[in-house]
Amino acid sequence: MAVTFLLAAVTIPALAACGTDSGPPRAVAAPTASAAEPGPFGPRSLASQPRDLSSKPIAVGAGVVLTLPDDRTALIAYDPATGAERWRSPARSWYAEQAWPAGSDFIVSWTNVTPDGSDRSVVGDFVARLNGRTGKPVWATRVSEAVSRAGDIRFRPRAGAVLVSGASSQGWVAALDLESGRMRWTRDGYLRTADDFGSGDFGGTYALLYEPSDSYTDAGRLIRVDPRKGTVRWTVVLGKANGTTVYSVRRHVVVSRRGSDGDGTVLFLDGATGKRVARVPGEVRAEDDNIVVVASEKGVAAYDQTGDKRWELAGTVIADRQQGFSDGRTVYLLTGGEDEGARSLVALDARSGKKVAYLARQTQAELLGTVNGFLVAKNPYGDDALIFPGEGSRA
Repeated sequence: MAVTFLLAAVTIPALAACGTDSGPPRAVAAPTASAAEPGPFGPRSLASQPRDLSSKPIAVGAGVVLTLPDDRTALIAYDPATGAERWRSPARSWYAEQAWPAGSDFIVSWTNVTPDGSDRSVVGDFVARLNGRTGKPVWATRVSEAVSRAGDIRFRPRAGAVLVSGASSQGWVAALDLESGRMRWTRDGYLRTADDFGSGDFGGTYALLYEPSDSYTDAGRLIRVDPRKGTVRWTVVLGKANGTTVYSVRRHVVVSRRGSDGDGTVLFLDGATGKRVARVPGEVRAEDDNIVVVASEKGVAAYDQTGDKRWELAGTVIADRQQGFSDGRTVYLLTGGEDEGARSLVALDARSGKKVAYLARQTQAELLGTVNGFLVAKNPYGDDALIFPGEGSRA
C-alpha cells in the first residue's frame, strides 16, 4: 500500500482540550533538587552507586528523564533528582521507543489505530513536538494514513527540520519544519535517516541521508541535502563496512566505520563540500559540538573537527560497541573488558582529557545523556533507568 502524505501539520490550538503551553501563564511547582545545578551538564563527581528508576528511559532533556512504560500508551517524564513524575503525555495506541530533545521540548512519534467516532484523521503514524514542561503537543503531523508496524517510522530533528523516513518496502523520506510541523518536502526511495543508521548524531547542523547499495555490507552513498527544499548538496560514496555512524562537529561531518576485521576508521569530511580532510584509525565512542572521542587499539583520543588530536589516554580500553557520552563539559566512558565487574565509569574533562571522577565495578549500560547535574543510563537488564548523581547530591 502506497504511503499517503498530508501536507499540513495538525496545529493544536492554545485553548483546546489537549492544548499547548502557549496559553496564559500557569502556576509552576516549587523548584526541586534538580534546580541545584540547572542546565544540560552532568556530575563532575560520582556517588558510590547509581539510583534505579523503574521505567525505561528513551530521552533526556528539558530537565527531565523521558520514559516509556511497558504498555507504550503514554510517555512519562520524571525528575532525575527526586524520581517524582513531572508530566504524562496524552494517551495513544502506542508510542515509538525513541524520542529526541529539541531545545526545551521533545520530538516523539506515535501510532493511532482507533478513529475518534467517525473521524479517521487521528488514525495513522504521527510525528509530534511535545512541550518539555507539560508534555502537551505543540504540533502533530500525520506522516502516514496507513498504520505501520512498530518501528517502521524513523525520525530525528536536524538542521531546523525533523527528518522522517519509512522502513517499509516502498521507502520514503520527508522533512518537517521543526517549529510548525508543516511538511516541507518528501522523496521516494529507500533512504535512511538518523535513527535507522547507527546511533550517531547523523549530521547535527546538516541534513544527511544515506542511500544503501548493499544492505549486507553497509555500502552506499552519504547525501547532504538542503533541509528546506530537499535538493542535493553533495554525495560521498562509501565502500563496504560492518557498521557506519555519522556525526557532526562544527562545520564538518565525521563518519565512523567498522571494518570486517573489527578495526574501525574515522573519516573527517568538510561539511560544505563533502571532501575528506582527515582519516584516523578507531571508532567514535562519544561526541559533542567540539570533539569526537575515538577508541582504537592504542587507547582513547579526542579529535577536533578537522581530525587534529586534542588529547590522548594511551592504554585505556573501552569494551566493544560500548558508547559513551559527552555533554560538552565532561566525557563519560565505561572502560574495561567484558568480564563481570571489570568495567569502570570514568568522567574526563572534555577540553583536557583529565580524569575528574571514577566509579569502579559497573555493569554494561547505555549512557543516554546528562541533565541538571545527573548522568542517565539505561540498564540492559530490564531496561530501567540508572541515575548517576554527584557526591553529596541530595538525590
